[in-house]
Amino acid sequence: MGRARLAWLIASFGLLAPSVARAAAPGGDVAMPAAASSSAPSPHVAASAPSMTLDTLINDALRRNPGVEAKRRAYEAARGRLLAAWLPEDPEIGTNVEGQSRLFGFDRKDNRYSIEQRVPFPTTLWLRGRLAMKESGVAYQAWKEEEQAVVWHIEQPYYELLMARKTSAALEGMRSLLDRLVRVTQAKYESNKASQDQLLKAQIERAKVDVELFDWDQKAHVAQAHFSHILNQPLSTAYDIMEPPRDALPSLTMSELEELALRTRPELHALELRIGQAKTKRWLARSTWLPDVTGRIEARQYSGDGNIREYDTFLGLTVPVWSVIKGVGGGWHAAGLEVQEAEAMYQEQKNDVLLAVHEAYAKTTSAEHAVGMYEHVMLPQARQQVEVGFSAYEAGTADFLALLDAERMLKDLQVSYYTVLADYERGLSDLRRAIGGDWPAASGADPHPSRRTS
Repeated sequence: MGRARLAWLIASFGLLAPSVARAAAPGGDVAMPAAASSSAPSPHVAASAPSMTLDTLINDALRRNPGVEAKRRAYEAARGRLLAAWLPEDPEIGTNVEGQSRLFGFDRKDNRYSIEQRVPFPTTLWLRGRLAMKESGVAYQAWKEEEQAVVWHIEQPYYELLMARKTSAALEGMRSLLDRLVRVTQAKYESNKASQDQLLKAQIERAKVDVELFDWDQKAHVAQAHFSHILNQPLSTAYDIMEPPRDALPSLTMSELEELALRTRPELHALELRIGQAKTKRWLARSTWLPDVTGRIEARQYSGDGNIREYDTFLGLTVPVWSVIKGVGGGWHAAGLEVQEAEAMYQEQKNDVLLAVHEAYAKTTSAEHAVGMYEHVMLPQARQQVEVGFSAYEAGTADFLALLDAERMLKDLQVSYYTVLADYERGLSDLRRAIGGDWPAASGADPHPSRRTS
């Protein structure tokens, strides 16, 4: 097949740009197309590029996130209702004008002044106050749970963005290597030491790297959009993040991690308070028959007399006829069922938390093992294989396909390495969320003080 025929095939199948096909005609060189990422403008226009660490992003998110602010306000509102729950209703003060000859006729009148207060049974007020306190505690735990969710939603895209940028840098290096391979193969092709098929394969392999680079650029944009979503910023904002030091797995046994999760997870604390609420409501339902007390004091002033002549005192109790019927008719039993419901919800959440701890720990340890294998075994050997193969290919003592396979293997290993490295950090993030915060360091200090949400 002649060069003109080869150029026609290239242009027909869209493997290279038309200008490259023209360069492949008789008398021209076969050239590589320009990188798509360098020739085409990016569809995502960055608003700004602030330089931030992970802890800076987390603290910023905890300060700006509307969901965190909403939960904090809900907690403050619940606290504001505490005093009202412990107090009875307002007293009632009134005057009664008696003996009028006509409506609104005040020529002849007797006046009666009264003040009345209705007070629930003391245990009723105490139980209502307890309910309000537990409701305030549930709101507080919901606030802390939202904070931890925000931290997790910052950490996950942070490592996604870091992985995207590191992978792109590795692919840039691979593209430079393939550019070199294309130049060497083209020189061999011109001197009839390499086939047209080998040159095409090298060019196609380089074009595939351009496609992958563009794809990783889009992934980086999506990760940054996640930041902006949590930070309540424009989604086009770009972030110049700094790579944090690699965290280590906690030096705790699985049973210690489970105990830590059961002790610190906000969702479990909230459900424990829900159980307390249900039990308090059960006691309140069983005590509704206890009477409310009504006290009233009256004073009378007769027509034509400027002084008060009589005083009346009233003390009354409610008769719990309907309260007892409501309780016997199902109210007391329903209150007991609500306690069982709350206990079952707690047990279900407890099982979910323990499972999340095991899943996150297994994911992290698996990724840690893979990172070690990539760093100490596979990547060094793959790099050495490419370097040796390239030198041998330039000297004409190595097979082209063997070199191309070695290059593909190195590229795949680099992408896989940054993926498992991100999986490791995301696994640690999952583990922190599963146990309800950071684990204690060996010295007993918090390894990440700025990530604490208490």
